[in-house]
Amino acid sequence: MTVFVAPNLDAVNGDGMLAILGLALVGGLILNLMPCVLPVLAIKLLGVVSKGGRSRRDVRLGFLASSAGILFTFLVLGAATVAAKAAGSAVGWGVQFQHSLFLVALALLCVLFAGNLWDLFETLPAKVAGKIVAGDRDHGFADDFLSGVFATVLATPCLAPFLGTAIGFALAGGPVNILTVFAALGSGMALPYLLVALFPGLANRLPRPGGWMITLRRVLGFALLGTAAWLVSVLAVQAGNLAALSVGACLGALLILLWAQRRLGGFQRAIARVSLMTVGVLAFGPPSLFPVRGLADQAPIAHGLWRPFDAAQIPKLVAEGHVVLVEVTADWCITCRVNEKLVLDRAPVVTALAQHNVVAMKADWTRPSEPIASYLAGFGRYGIPFSVIYGPDAAHGISLPEILASASVMAALKTVGGRAVATQR
Repeated sequence: MTVFVAPNLDAVNGDGMLAILGLALVGGLILNLMPCVLPVLAIKLLGVVSKGGRSRRDVRLGFLASSAGILFTFLVLGAATVAAKAAGSAVGWGVQFQHSLFLVALALLCVLFAGNLWDLFETLPAKVAGKIVAGDRDHGFADDFLSGVFATVLATPCLAPFLGTAIGFALAGGPVNILTVFAALGSGMALPYLLVALFPGLANRLPRPGGWMITLRRVLGFALLGTAAWLVSVLAVQAGNLAALSVGACLGALLILLWAQRRLGGFQRAIARVSLMTVGVLAFGPPSLFPVRGLADQAPIAHGLWRPFDAAQIPKLVAEGHVVLVEVTADWCITCRVNEKLVLDRAPVVTALAQHNVVAMKADWTRPSEPIASYLAGFGRYGIPFSVIYGPDAAHGISLPEILASASVMAALKTVGGRAVATQR
């Protein structure tokens, strides 16, 4: 059986370390452009505009607090990773999205924040939500700090193009490497906030409050609601459709109760608020109440081409002259979905994968899977997407870039020694 050996990342020299940190900074910056994260920065700027512009001091300190929240959360993730490795657990980037209760909690937060943007409530829950996403000067700068924490949590499933090498270096190294790279990632993601803190006039130069704000608040609310719907769709893979539908029903009921309690008064409003808390608690129940279906590494067959991942079969298939493509993916990995829709499921790649000497394996990491985690670690990788191609001329595999392109996939298929694949144009 082929043995996969991780590279000696601890041997990286000073210049190499600087390159790794540079990649981490760029990758962290790109995380701000992810569809789950971008609304948070936009909402924060909207919070400045809604108050008719704040003093330069308040803007500077508020965005510095958000930057601190981002950096703090990344360091907490780094420390948790160090502890997990010390305990002998498999580690990876975004693995918290493999846990159903985390998905439910984050979906609830997104719905609450959407309701706040739609002015569905103005009582204590609204103040809490408003503080986290917009800022409330009556409560100091803890609210701005929490906005940074929230943005970081939303960013973790979005493995940006430049993060693969940096995360691999961190997770394959010791505690110092892990914390240093995670700090660089946090600094990169905090750069837009630091830019506003450095030049606070940027925030106050935004358009004055007006009707456009109402439209923007509605749009951002729908963006957060879309994030909640995506989280529920990931939950459907992890805990089954029945659990996901039940959680979705709870989230829908939450929005209805938020709308109703704003229009009720007295005793009826009190009942609505108790119902709100009850529904919020009940949303955590379905993932535990309903049986979990299948295993994480039993991926559905797409186009009749894909088979479940089986690392033990790869050396045998290659020895028989086959070309093997392994794709490690997850429903919470946005980049993975883009790779599949734009490259793997389209010609010429899908045509090449349909040839008789080509075997396509899909490893689904949506739920925890020790075999998949170990397979990734064997390549010094701890995040996804990850794709590798084996063949008679590349028995140990050729790793592909995180962002796939048809040309790079076809070139790799040809390089590994697939005769029939090589004739494809």
